[in-house]
Amino acid sequence: MLTLLTFPASLGEPSLSPFCTKAMCLLQMAGLDWKPELTFDLAAMPLGKLPVLKTDDGLIPDSNLMADWLEAQGIDLYPGRDAEGRAKAHLALRLAEEHLRLGLVHDRWVDEAGWQAFMPIVFSGVPEEKRETVAQGARDAVRAGLHWQGIARFSDADRQAYLSTDLAALSALGEGHRFLFGETPCLADASVLAILSGIDHLPADTRLRRALREDRRLMDYIERGRAALYAPLMQPA
Repeated sequence: MLTLLTFPASLGEPSLSPFCTKAMCLLQMAGLDWKPELTFDLAAMPLGKLPVLKTDDGLIPDSNLMADWLEAQGIDLYPGRDAEGRAKAHLALRLAEEHLRLGLVHDRWVDEAGWQAFMPIVFSGVPEEKRETVAQGARDAVRAGLHWQGIARFSDADRQAYLSTDLAALSALGEGHRFLFGETPCLADASVLAILSGIDHLPADTRLRRALREDRRLMDYIERGRAALYAPLMQPA
C-alpha cells in the first residue's frame, strides 16, 4: 500500500495544502490502494515540503514528480485528451500553480482579514503560550517569500487585476467541457480544482474570493470537481 505524507484536512479542503489535495486526487483517480499519514514535520521531508509519497521505489517528494511516477506505472492521467488537449490542460495547471496559487497564499497569510481568520485555525495545535510567536514567525517567512517573488509588492487593486485575468482565462478554457478539455477529470483538474476550491474556502471575504464567486462557470466547475474528486476523500474513515 502506498502512503501519502500530507497536511490534514482544514478549511473545508481534504488538506490544508492544495498540492497535498492534488496528490490525493491523483491517487484516487489512479485507483491505487493508499492511505494518508498526517504530519507537520517538514524538516524530515526530502525537499522540506509536503506532499511526499512512500512507494516501493522510495520517497517521491513533489506532486508533479508523483504524476510522473504514476504515468510511468502505465496510468493515463489525461484520459480522453488528444495531444493538443493535454498540452492546453498542462498550461492551465501551470497558470494555477505558478501564479493564481500565490493569490491564495497571499490571502491566507498576508491579507490582514484573511490572516486573522486563518491563524487560529491553522495554529490551533501549537501551545497557547507559543502560538503567537510561532505563527508570526511563519507569517514573516511567507510574507518575505511573496515579496521576493513580487506579488506582495503590488497594491491590492493591481494584484487583484492580475489574478482576475487568471480566473478569466481558466473560465474561458472551461467552456464546452465538464472538465479541462474533457468530460472526466485529469491531472490538470486535480491541481486547478484544489487551488480554486481553496480560494472559495478562504476564511475571509477577500477580493480574490469575491471575484471567483462572481464567475458562475468556475463555481459550477468547482461543484463538479468536488463531487467527482473530493467526495471520496472527505468521507469519514
